[in-house]
Amino acid sequence: MPSTVEERQSNLDKQVTAAYEPVSVCGHREADESSQQYAWLSNPGTNTTDKETAHSELLLQERRVRLLSPKMQELHKKTLCKFLQTTIILCSFLICVLSIYWGTEYNESHFMHKVSVLVVIQDTPSQNRSSLAGILPSITRDVPCTWHMHDSGEYQRKRNVQAAQINEEFLYQVHHQDYWMGLNVKPNATDDFIESLTNASAQSFNFSDYFQVVYESARSPSTMKTAILTNMQYLEQLYKQEVVTNYLPLLVSQEGDDVVRKNLIGASNIGFDYWDYRPFYNPVILSPLQVGLIYCLLLTFFQIGFYASLQREMAQLLKLRLLVFYRLGVSHATYFILSLFFCTLSAIFQIDFTKAFGRAGFVVYWMSTWLLMAALGGANENAVSIITLLGPQYVGLWLMSWIVLNISPAFYPLVTDSDFYRYGYMMPIPNAVEIFKVIFLDTSKRAIGRHYGVICAWIGLNTCLLPAVLFIVNKKTAKRDAVSNVNLEKSDQEG
Repeated sequence: MPSTVEERQSNLDKQVTAAYEPVSVCGHREADESSQQYAWLSNPGTNTTDKETAHSELLLQERRVRLLSPKMQELHKKTLCKFLQTTIILCSFLICVLSIYWGTEYNESHFMHKVSVLVVIQDTPSQNRSSLAGILPSITRDVPCTWHMHDSGEYQRKRNVQAAQINEEFLYQVHHQDYWMGLNVKPNATDDFIESLTNASAQSFNFSDYFQVVYESARSPSTMKTAILTNMQYLEQLYKQEVVTNYLPLLVSQEGDDVVRKNLIGASNIGFDYWDYRPFYNPVILSPLQVGLIYCLLLTFFQIGFYASLQREMAQLLKLRLLVFYRLGVSHATYFILSLFFCTLSAIFQIDFTKAFGRAGFVVYWMSTWLLMAALGGANENAVSIITLLGPQYVGLWLMSWIVLNISPAFYPLVTDSDFYRYGYMMPIPNAVEIFKVIFLDTSKRAIGRHYGVICAWIGLNTCLLPAVLFIVNKKTAKRDAVSNVNLEKSDQEG
């Protein structure tokens, strides 16, 4: 046994040098390369740390075994257990969480009865004639919506308006989202129609001048025209069929020789006038209204990682109260800057911010996005802090769950979904979407206060929870560090 450190180190050098002795094959090229690569082994001035590293690598190579070696049995068992655990967790997560998003568009027609439609019939024909709109109540039973039908007198009493104010009140109710769309049958529709058929000098009758449909595609850019408005178009088809096959033949038989035959051709050209009161005019707006909000949420998550090491240092030095103020200050300052650049991106692509708030629209959008980031980011910080204690591998599951829970009730109207999705009324992103629709598309401002209130409530909740979260994290971290120090001291004593 070598008795001195120098002798032990000399033996170590000889073993390592022998292990890397180059082989001379086809000249001296391999030997030269090997001698250059391991020249430090014969250099007396070489750093001892490098020699120890080489020794560790040598020992590691000696310990490597085959995949099916008996020494790998325990690791194979651990791998199998981890594989089963991971697969079960991820598959369960997929079914339980991602199905929430899949379900938003499932069986839309089943929930179409929740779509409310206003029908106001102002037409009151003279001489006891059958009204052009008289067939509407019967055919609406075949259209899957809830139809609220009123004649002019009933509507005046219900809304407390004069006859001259019916059109204005009708438009007001559709715009302020009392109904998803409306059909307004103008006065004198039947009399003018019969006049056009019996008077050769009268102008041809145009149905679109008397039957007006009002809707707002801005209210739901993704589904208004594809799912909701199609019900009105179906009603139009049924109405046309009923007029051509039943109403016109009956009218011709009643009027007899007074009917101008050439005008019958124009009378069969039946169609409603569709007025998109708040059109969805720019497809670029879909970016900040839908997928862009996912990126907004992700930004609030990413900033946590950038501050993680600094926050750990601060947690060791600051008292809890000061740590809370520090975390809130840094986070909200970061959201403030991020929201500015997020909104600037929309300005770069020439989205109009002046529709609802004029020149102040960009500032309103910026401050609204700042509040949204604060609501989303605060929840991220609290959740990630707690989940990290349980296991960092679960942080990704939280992030995806938080995204799915927010976007599922935000991208599609809740009226065509199951009542389960009504939880969206209390989530940050669905409320932010409604605010952004007001800013970009000038939809109704009636509920904007409620939307801001929900977002601010999330900020308040996250702020109140942060001290408790930091207290738990600090306590668990201190306990874990104490256990680690005890184990380290025991290992040092045994060594």
